[in-house]
Amino acid sequence: MSIFTHHGAWNDQSRESPTLKFVEKYFRKVDSLDLRSSPSFAFYASSAVYHDTKGNVHVGGPRIWQCIQRLYSPFDRVHHEMIEVRVVPDESGKVVVYAQFLTYFRLRGDEEEIVAPRFFVVTVGSADGMYEGTDGLQIYDLRLFWDTGILGRYVTERKKRKTLS
Repeated sequence: MSIFTHHGAWNDQSRESPTLKFVEKYFRKVDSLDLRSSPSFAFYASSAVYHDTKGNVHVGGPRIWQCIQRLYSPFDRVHHEMIEVRVVPDESGKVVVYAQFLTYFRLRGDEEEIVAPRFFVVTVGSADGMYEGTDGLQIYDLRLFWDTGILGRYVTERKKRKTLS
C-alpha cells in the first residue's frame, strides 16, 4: 500500500481506500449524534487510546466512546467537512490517517453555527475480533488537535449579546 492523499469532500475516489471508507463511516456516525445506538467496538478497538486536545489520555474503546458521547452532547448539529486527508501505512501493518476538517457545531437551542478547524491523526487496523469493527476495521489510536477555546469564546460572546439585548 502506498500513501494516498485526498482533497475535498468524500467521494467515489476516497471510498476506493477501505481505510477512508471506514473513517467516513466513523465521522458520519459522529455527525449523526446518534452515538448511543452503536457499541464502542463498532469503531474502537478494546485497547484503543484517545489523546484529546487538552493532553488527556483515555484508554479503552468503551471509555473513549463515552468521552466522544460527552464531547458532542451539548450540540444538536455537528458536521465534519473534510479539507484534506492523507493515508500512510505504518511499519506495524496499520494505517495512519492524517485528516484536516472544518467542524461545524451548533449548540442546542441556538441558530448560529460555530466553525472550528480540527486536525485528527487516526491509526486504523484490523478489528480485534470477528464480530467487532466496521468493515473489519477499528481505530487503535486517535489524536485530536484544535483550539477548544473557539467554543468558549462563542459562548462568552453570545452571553454578552443576550445581556445587551
